[in-house]
Amino acid sequence: MLLGLFLSGTAAGALGGLLGLGGGIFLVPVLTLLFDLPVRVAVGTSLVCVIATSAGVAALATEGGGADVPLALRLEIATAAGAVLGGVAGAFIPARVLSLVFAAVVFGSAGYTLSKARGHGNEEAMFRRDYRPRRWTLGYAVASLAGMVSGLLGVGGGFIKVPTMYAIMGVPLGVATATSNFMVGITAAASVFVYLGRGDVRPTVTVATAAGVFLGAALGTVLQSRLRVSWLRWALVVLMVGIGVQMLWKGF
Repeated sequence: MLLGLFLSGTAAGALGGLLGLGGGIFLVPVLTLLFDLPVRVAVGTSLVCVIATSAGVAALATEGGGADVPLALRLEIATAAGAVLGGVAGAFIPARVLSLVFAAVVFGSAGYTLSKARGHGNEEAMFRRDYRPRRWTLGYAVASLAGMVSGLLGVGGGFIKVPTMYAIMGVPLGVATATSNFMVGITAAASVFVYLGRGDVRPTVTVATAAGVFLGAALGTVLQSRLRVSWLRWALVVLMVGIGVQMLWKGF
């Protein structure tokens, strides 16, 4: 089981680091569907692993290919507040409802990202610095929602943050993913203590999974600079739809 957790963590970390999702969006379904862990234990484990993903990505960020830290810190004020609220609310919401909420949010994010992709060409730059984030009010509002989802579901909220920064605020996709990875670690840390206090974090499961996640996140960061924006965008949409279907099935 420990080897399976490590390998699952490695895969989740690689995808999370590559797409700016923190890895939690992949880990929660894997831990519940394959390892038959309770949803709240899976969420608590995932939050710790999201922090590991953020650390792994930050450690290997290249010059010019890292996060927009001022943008991240401004959005994180709203996100962290939402994360604490979501972590507290998670104790009162049934596991079945959590699965359905997870699926609904994933489908919405995938659809919005796909609709906004039509205006961008295949040769769009992954990283550039000649941009100015816009629509701050909407960005703050969606960042708060991302934080609540993170606290409820243990996913870091990256699958909401990346489409928000990319499609709404006009941030290049590579910068958006790097900034999201920077943010998800802070977001997860804001709510993980709630799960620790409830005993929803199992040390053996968490250590094995987090070790794999850190390794995978480092691998994903290296691969990111070699991919086209269009490939990354489609991978983001396809993976979100696939995971949404799995969680929808589990919810019903």
